[in-house]
Amino acid sequence: MKTITLTAAILLMARAAFGDVPERVEQAFRDWAEETGTGTAVLSLWRDGVHRRDVTLGTEAGMPVVLGSLSKTVTALCAVTLVQDGSWTWQTTAREVLGHGSADVTLAGLMTHSAGLAPDETQGLGLRDILDRPDAQARIARRALDRAAQEGTPGRFHYNNENYEIIGAMIATETGSDYADHCTDAVLGPAGVSGAATVPGMAGLLPAGGWQMPVQDFARLMEWGFGPEGPIGSDPDAWPAVDAGGGASYGAGMISRPFGGGRNYWHFGLLCYPGRAEAAAYAVRFANGWMAVAGVDGCLGWDRLFALDAAIGGAVFE
Repeated sequence: MKTITLTAAILLMARAAFGDVPERVEQAFRDWAEETGTGTAVLSLWRDGVHRRDVTLGTEAGMPVVLGSLSKTVTALCAVTLVQDGSWTWQTTAREVLGHGSADVTLAGLMTHSAGLAPDETQGLGLRDILDRPDAQARIARRALDRAAQEGTPGRFHYNNENYEIIGAMIATETGSDYADHCTDAVLGPAGVSGAATVPGMAGLLPAGGWQMPVQDFARLMEWGFGPEGPIGSDPDAWPAVDAGGGASYGAGMISRPFGGGRNYWHFGLLCYPGRAEAAAYAVRFANGWMAVAGVDGCLGWDRLFALDAAIGGAVFE
């Protein structure tokens, strides 16, 4: 009888802890916003692909948010579909598809930011005047691939938006269609994403940082790709990844780390082009199935984004 009572008590405690997570996450998000002076933000909380709660601050839950570097997840999963259908392998090179650049720049190297490309010429405002041109993605890719002297080291992690701009150009060339159109059909549609669009004036940076969509849509995409039935989440060791330091690795547009018999996946987004886009985003899917996606107006400092990461993780695992 004591054993049955104890077991029942443990189950009740587990249910209580499960039920407390949405409240804890909401409070943590509101506290973070107050402490950091964040006025306009939205967060969507999910568990095992099921929507649990939205938290809004000065906005509406279904409004599109600027993804910034979370856009790389779209591009990565789009490239994964071309590997799955046999169009590419991970050793397919940019030169084979685009006809220029080093023969050593492979899809695997680009996806994991270890192709050796540097510096990142998309940073700052140097390319501002071409970002809304139809040929901007191809121009950025060519400029990066044809750089006379690369400052990165092949095989080592060096985060660079150009890597994903090149993948975007490769997708367009390989499929003979617009990058956005193809990836919408290949990835966003199947994932249940219906509100995706290009950030106005940022079409040239779309594969690396120019997508916008409601946070709920990005949660659907993340679950589709990194959940237990997703192409990455179902077999993470089958896809290329590179050591990103601190026990974490980078692959398929996400940072990840082994945890509790599974993997935690997360990424930050920051797009700071005054007059066009000034926003931050954050997404995390924990190994236990909890997932949070947030969008924030304004160019936050990294300290504020890291504080958000700590706040959400602390609330989930309290």
